[in-house]
Amino acid sequence: MKKLIYPLLAIVVMASCKKAALKVSENGCISQVGITGLSGADSVTVAGLMKNNNLPTTNLVFYTYQTYNALNQQSQMADYQIAEAAYVQNGLQLFFYDETYGFENGTLNGPSPLSTQTVSLDNKPTLSLQTLRDSFITQDKGMEYNPSVALGLKDSCLVAQFGYYDLNVDFPLKGADFVKAWYVRPKNSQWPHGYFRDDNGAAIFFSPLTRSGNVP
Repeated sequence: MKKLIYPLLAIVVMASCKKAALKVSENGCISQVGITGLSGADSVTVAGLMKNNNLPTTNLVFYTYQTYNALNQQSQMADYQIAEAAYVQNGLQLFFYDETYGFENGTLNGPSPLSTQTVSLDNKPTLSLQTLRDSFITQDKGMEYNPSVALGLKDSCLVAQFGYYDLNVDFPLKGADFVKAWYVRPKNSQWPHGYFRDDNGAAIFFSPLTRSGNVP
């Protein structure tokens, strides 16, 4: 994920994905959700910024917009605007391929970060939501220091987002290796959370509530 830090502001956003939190189905208290994009005035503002700077918006779903005033490098007050977008192929988000656009007084501040990554996989899930829920709870139970925390998840509702995960995201020199995957977390919390393969339900990455960790 690309990051930009401007004066007086640090933004930390966890990516979701487009088209108003679309609830597709529920099973065993787990719901599939889609991408939540910007709406209203923020959506119009970001669209204007992209158009005025001749920037393409194909395959981008903007989900965050922030604006603030600060001194620029010339010690003059400037209007800074930051827009963050999920990168999408076949209607699904490429996890960890989010793009960040920074503007100063309406002009792009730096090079365009637009990705050209493509995915050859289809967009049809094969894993059932119930199997996904079971994989999540089993994984969390095995990693928590306090078993009662993990056991509590059995009575909690989960949300799952379907997308693409690059197994080589931390090793770009190896080239992209995408699989269909799910991002899962409790409905009203960002932790614990994890990414699971769609073909077999195995955890790709998992962070429990009481300690940091990952799988494999």
